[in-house]
Formats: sequence, C-alpha cells, structure tokens
Amino acid sequence: MQGKTTNGKQRSASIPRWIGRIILGAFGLVLCLAVILFVRESIARGKYHAEYPAPGEMVSLRTHAIHLHCVGSGSPTVVFEADLDQYGSLSWSTLLEDVGEFTRACSYDRAGILWSEAGPLPRDGETIANELAVALEAAGERGPYLLVGHAFGGVYVRIFAGQYPEDVYGMVLVDSSHPDMFTHFAEYGLTVNVPDPRIRPLILLLSHLGLPGRDQGNIYDLPSGIYDPVQAYLPESSMAWFDETVAASDTLAQAGEVTDFGDMPLVVLASARSSHEHQAAWVELQQELADLSSNSDFRALDTAGHYLYIDSPEEVIAAIRDVIENGEDATALA
Repeated sequence: MQGKTTNGKQRSASIPRWIGRIILGAFGLVLCLAVILFVRESIARGKYHAEYPAPGEMVSLRTHAIHLHCVGSGSPTVVFEADLDQYGSLSWSTLLEDVGEFTRACSYDRAGILWSEAGPLPRDGETIANELAVALEAAGERGPYLLVGHAFGGVYVRIFAGQYPEDVYGMVLVDSSHPDMFTHFAEYGLTVNVPDPRIRPLILLLSHLGLPGRDQGNIYDLPSGIYDPVQAYLPESSMAWFDETVAASDTLAQAGEVTDFGDMPLVVLASARSSHEHQAAWVELQQELADLSSNSDFRALDTAGHYLYIDSPEEVIAAIRDVIENGEDATALA
C-alpha cells in the first residue's frame, strides 16, 4: 500500500513538469515565429525603400527627417495637409501637379508616415504644426503659405495658422474636422474610440512584425502609383497613425483655442452628399468653420463624399484659385 502511494505521488508530481514543458515549447514556437516575422519585415522594408524612393527631399530636423515634396513656382506657396491616415503626401499627388502649374505647391509626410522618420512624442497638433514650419524653413521654402487641409489635416493647419499667422496667406478647409466634433458625434450615438496609450509597446512590436498586413484593398480605386507605396509603408505608417490618434483629443482642444483669423481669405468645402441623420449636423459644423474669418466662403457639395479631393478635385483647385485672387484683390485695395 505504501509503494502504491509513492508511485501515485510521483505521477502527480510529473504532471506540472509536463505542463511546464508544453508551455515552454509553445513559448519557444511563438518566439521563433516572431523572429521569423521580424527578419522578414526587415527585409521587406529594405526592399520597399529601394523600390519606392521618396519623390521629394528629406529635410533634416533636429530629431528626425521629414519628407517634403514641392513643385512649381510662384507665390503664395500652397501647402497640403493630409487627414489622420497613412496616405500622407500621396493623398495630394494629382492636385500637387495641377496646382504646381500656376503657383508653388508642397505636400509632405508627417513624422512616421511614408518616407518621414518617426518624431518625438506626443504627436499632437502643436508639435506637428511646429515641425511643418521648421521643415519648410529648413528646405528654403518661404511664405506666405496658402494652407489646404483635409479632415483632421484641417485641424493641423488651423493650429499652424494660430502659431504663425504672419506666414499664412489664406486657407482652404476640405471637409475639415471640427474641435467639437466628438461631442456632436456622441449626440447621434456615434462613438470615437481613442486607443489606450499603454498598448503602444504592443503596437510597436506588431509594426516591426509586419502588422497590419500590406494588402488592405484598394477601396478608393487609387492608381498604383499611390496605392502601392502606401501599402508598402503601411506597418511603419500605422505606428504614426496610432500616436496621432492617441493625441487626437488634445489636438482638437488646441485647435479650439484658435478662434479668429481676422479677414484672412478662407474657403470651406463641405460634403453634403450623405443622407445619414448626422450629416446635417456635420454641415452645420462646417458652416461654423467659415466663421473663423470675416472673409470666408462656405460651399456645400452634394456631388462629393468625405474624400472631396478624390471625388471633385476641380472644386479644391477652384477654391485655391479663389483664395489667391481674393488675397490679391485685398492687397490691391490696400
């Protein structure tokens, strides 16, 4: 009887050892897979960097380099600011060339997006606006600047105009975000999920493992010259998207402090195509943006969706021309 008890205790003691070996083996497999993905992603990044070189110039800031792409000549210099996404300067590829035919035009990638190197945290609006100003000066670009911002890019240029009013010629807001939009969305049961900054190490790890995957589907039917490089740089750009999204509430609050552009030429383009109940509230927010200047023009377009510069690029170009002419007329009268 005593021998049987001893054998039973030995079998019982061996069970935790087997469980430990299984867990250790599973951990080893996960670690091996992570190493394989990390090496594969490092090779892929080197390949894509060679296959899709930056179309513009890399401008060195104190902490990192920013990709700036400028074409054409003339004044004012049009500066395009993209939405809070991974498309960066490529959002404006077609418009950049068209606008460059009648004045100087620049687009760029915010830190960490596409060809730009990652910048210091936090990635809020004041940091981003300051980096844009430093990059333009370092590249030898000179104001005055006509700022064009789409969606959250409209918030960034609003903050830029508040920081450097003497450098701003005018502005075109393209279905721009509004400082109070989160509150208005909540009234219609729409919630905005801002990620928890504590999971940043996990997001950074996933980025270096090649996640999210690069083939997200060409839902906007973009030309390969835009879609392919965006997908190639997607894991890197997604890290910047995360950091900007974490700071989104602070950025909106910073934009809300900029309330008066005086008589600066301003055109607000708003999408009025959607039939959703909250669309009317969105258009009202766009109309409020026009109140930033006493010299503004509000245009609601029912022929274009949120990505107005894709659906109706001619409307954006017309707005840019109108702001230029408006500013020239004001100068002549002075």
